[in-house]
Amino acid sequence: MALEQNLILNLPLDEADGSTIAYDFAANRRDATVENCAFVPGKQGNCIRFDGKGHAKIGANFVPLNGNFTVLAWVKVNPYADGATARRIGIFCNTAQLDGSRAVWIDITPDSWGFFTVRKAGNVVSVYLDTQVVERVTLPATLTGIALLQDVYSTENGYADLDEVKIYNVAMSDDDIAQQLNTVSQLEYYLNGVNFRDFGIRVESSNGVLDQPKLKQPAAIDWPDYHGKVVDLTAKRYEEREITLNCWLKASGKIDFVERVNRLHEHFQADGTARLMISIHPTKPLLYEVYAADGVSHNKRWRDNKMIGTFSLKLREPDPVKRVVRHQRINDASRELSIAFKSDKMVNVYWGDGSVTEDVYGDYTGSKALKHTYADNGVYYAVIAGVIEEITDFTTNGIVVWNKL
Repeated sequence: MALEQNLILNLPLDEADGSTIAYDFAANRRDATVENCAFVPGKQGNCIRFDGKGHAKIGANFVPLNGNFTVLAWVKVNPYADGATARRIGIFCNTAQLDGSRAVWIDITPDSWGFFTVRKAGNVVSVYLDTQVVERVTLPATLTGIALLQDVYSTENGYADLDEVKIYNVAMSDDDIAQQLNTVSQLEYYLNGVNFRDFGIRVESSNGVLDQPKLKQPAAIDWPDYHGKVVDLTAKRYEEREITLNCWLKASGKIDFVERVNRLHEHFQADGTARLMISIHPTKPLLYEVYAADGVSHNKRWRDNKMIGTFSLKLREPDPVKRVVRHQRINDASRELSIAFKSDKMVNVYWGDGSVTEDVYGDYTGSKALKHTYADNGVYYAVIAGVIEEITDFTTNGIVVWNKL
């Protein structure tokens, strides 16, 4: 089975339109430079649109052409102006042997998404559409290049939408390929990195996670000889976000129930906020720094055997407007996250490992950039919270997954 360590390229292509970078979420970060391409609604989130003029370039040779690999991507060919071309997708393989190239062409329906897979196992290249093998070719010599083509001959660049591109440095099995197609990111809740399921907790519903927080009372003047009021609606500011998670907790008995409840409560009894993460997408979770102002009251009936209790977890997020940056530490060389910006108003930076840098304002660009070192390997999400609308000159060596949340 292809594992995370076999993933050598992961381009979700969920960037906002106008982005000049397509971020790679694989461990080694081979981001693509984007030129003259739009980001539009895709198969999942956004996708990149090639209209024959632009391209996305990765300046490194990392696909093991002389070994095994698997390329997976969602592809949607867009109708071409002449109405006749752009109805076939081709896979072209070049080899070290003279006249040793091989090509496979697949008829497709324009404006329809297809899940394409190209797998190389030894000297056999297999092409899949929606997990079904449509063609296999045996290469006569070592593979020296591979390309995804289409029957549009007026441009060297593509004329299609591309989404969720992944490359593994192994030949995936048919079952693995089918699993990639059928895998849908499940909704999961985490508290300080611990899955709610590990507490025995299931979240039945939630309120407030995507609601706009209440507007703070704006300055207003009530002139007696005018109708209504004069209200200053510039530079709007918001109150705390209020979140309610309606939950039930399952335990094997009274002692187990008490221990699970105590583990949950400990996260809110510690100093500072707790990190609530709601996984709605493999690389773009919802993140909140919260505290429990009202405590937690459990509705339960004591039993010696299986026990179930219900409760509503009412949380507040004091910094409800934020920017989220993803950073992956894979070794000592990638242990540091750098965030540079200018801000006349104070912001807080929650680094995602329990550390927080509070009340930062002024010029933190260049050599004065904020830097944080992560002790352990893993994926971290840093949250910059405050009046982020007035932050300028923002740069980071991480990946901005939410410009504003």
